[in-house]
Amino acid sequence: MASLTGRQQWVLGAAVFVPVAIAAFITFVPRDRATRVEIADVVERYRASTVPAPATTAAPAAPNTTVAAAPVPTASAATTSVPAAPPLVAPGVYVYRTTGRESIDALGGVTHEYPAETAITIVPDGCGVLARWDALAERHEQWRLCSTPAGVELQPRALQYHEFFEQETPEDVICDVPVLLVPVGGEAAGSIAPVAQTCTLDTDPWLPVWEVLETGTREVGGERVEVRHVRMTIDDNDDYYEHYVADWWLAPDGLPVELTVVKQSRSPSVVGGVVYHEELRLELIDLDPLA
Repeated sequence: MASLTGRQQWVLGAAVFVPVAIAAFITFVPRDRATRVEIADVVERYRASTVPAPATTAAPAAPNTTVAAAPVPTASAATTSVPAAPPLVAPGVYVYRTTGRESIDALGGVTHEYPAETAITIVPDGCGVLARWDALAERHEQWRLCSTPAGVELQPRALQYHEFFEQETPEDVICDVPVLLVPVGGEAAGSIAPVAQTCTLDTDPWLPVWEVLETGTREVGGERVEVRHVRMTIDDNDDYYEHYVADWWLAPDGLPVELTVVKQSRSPSVVGGVVYHEELRLELIDLDPLA
């Protein structure tokens, strides 16, 4: 989840033209908007993306062929087998109770309030699944999970999207290493060393630190769900600062059951620093997806 960064100088570079007159300023500054994304629209998009390909005409079956029996594994093969990777979250649209907002202080300040319900869409992708959270048409995120024998991994590529004053800002996140979020075996909190990633957010340095913390449970739709608490922090204290804490409570298959975010940053612009702020809480409503 992105903060305003150096490349987002569009806030005043593209929207504020240092006008000769106040009238010109008012005329040319784009309007801001915050457009609710309806859950039904997310479901429709998901279903459209998963329409099966047209069936092809199958070749005639070969007449009565003999299939050789599979070889019986030897003892040495059994001892060197790789542990099975845990299952990943099933594809579909998962709905969350949501409280939160994002804001910037440019152009007198503007705030985007998030809807009371938002969705995370899960689709198959690469080595695992792609997750996309939609808050507004102007605010969404994407990340990737893969299942390995060690557990569920966050992959080192993601996307964060913001839009203020009609300026579209898709930002690629590219990191040097994946992060093991949900280890198999239920390791105790503190037994797993924190992982410091070296990333770029668009073109700017972005340096999150991940900690795998305690296990616990959460109630979802009357059911108790095992969860692993994972925390991501960024603590950059220079003039253009970023303070970011995200706490995730993940099911064994990587599905977010609960999420909280508090984030504030200050970024350069042509007329001084611009402060971005975001607060967010997501709580899973039902373990079963809508589609």
